[in-house]
Amino acid sequence: MTLKTHTIKKKKDTHTQIWEWEETPELLAAIEQLEKSSQTVKGINVPSVFVPNSNFAPPKRRNDDKKS
Repeated sequence: MTLKTHTIKKKKDTHTQIWEWEETPELLAAIEQLEKSSQTVKGINVPSVFVPNSNFAPPKRRNDDKKS
């Protein structure tokens, strides 16, 4: 098991984030499975369907449009 560390530095030193985790065999297997499933999902071609929304709000009347 290995202790891994990732540090995110920010402009202010007080906002710096430090992430630590143990790299176990279970974690490595889960990451490998995640990579495989991500590649499977990327391989699926889903056609994009665009349906325009024709439900528009009526335009607001301006003050200068009012008839006196």
